This record gives sequence, C-alpha cells and structure tokens, in this order.
Amino acid sequence: MSRTATPYETGDVVATADGRGVVLATKVEEFSFPQEAEGGDQHADVEASPELPAFVIALEEGGSAVYREKALETTTFGETQLPEVPDERLTDVVDEEIGSEGDLPEGMGRREALEYWASVGSWKACVADRENELGERTAEAQCTAIKDLLAGTERWHEHF
Repeated sequence: MSRTATPYETGDVVATADGRGVVLATKVEEFSFPQEAEGGDQHADVEASPELPAFVIALEEGGSAVYREKALETTTFGETQLPEVPDERLTDVVDEEIGSEGDLPEGMGRREALEYWASVGSWKACVADRENELGERTAEAQCTAIKDLLAGTERWHEHF
C-alpha cells in the first residue's frame, strides 16, 4: 500500500475551533471513533478516504476528536493567538477516565505529553525512542499510556 500524502501528519501541532492540539492519527479509510455514552461502549463511524482524510486530534484542553482538513490550521505551542478555523468537528470530544496513568513517565502531564508526541509523531516512533533506555515492554506500556492520555480514552487501541 502506498502512503497517501495529506496536509497534516501525526505529531503536527494544529489549531481547531476547540483549541490547539496534536495530530494523533491520519485516517484515509472508514474507522470507528470512541464516543462517551451512558451505560455502554459507543463508537461513531467516520468516513475517510485518500481524497477526504480524517484527522484525530489530541486537544490541549483534554480529550480528542476527529476533524477534516478544512477545520485545522498549522500552529505552534508558542503562539498565543490561534488562527480562526471553522467549527466543523466530525465527532464529539471523548475525554474519559483512563486507568493507565501509572505507566506514564514520571512528571509527565498532558502538556509534556503533547509536546513529546509532537516530537516523535507516532506510537511506533515513541516505542523506538524509549526502548533502548527502558526495554521494549516498558516502552510499549509508556507509549500506550501517553497515547491513552492524549486520546482521552483507552478505546483507541483497535481503531487508530
């Protein structure tokens, strides 16, 4: 499968109508995105294609949601004023309690996790970055905990 060129890649810092965030995943085929629901495990089906990709964004204020390209604008963590973008989110923001926080690196909060993810860009790159120091299993656990924190859910594992 050839890689599809998209305007945003994992790790890019972007502005949304919901605030600043980092691209967690770029999807070019239909997928399910976790949604909060009373009494059950709910997902929203999101259409995506190479021509119309969907972007999972970890939001600076917490949780994550899915957006189209037109609802994103490149930014940095240092910018104080965010560009205006259309308020066109494809899913609700998911921000659930997660149980893997004990696996986070010491002293890592949401802001540090966002900045770290922006520097490595993906779960695989995170593992590669940490496994020499920690070993593969511990690196995988830490990277999963970081992505759980950023996604605002542990239900991303099979979906993005």
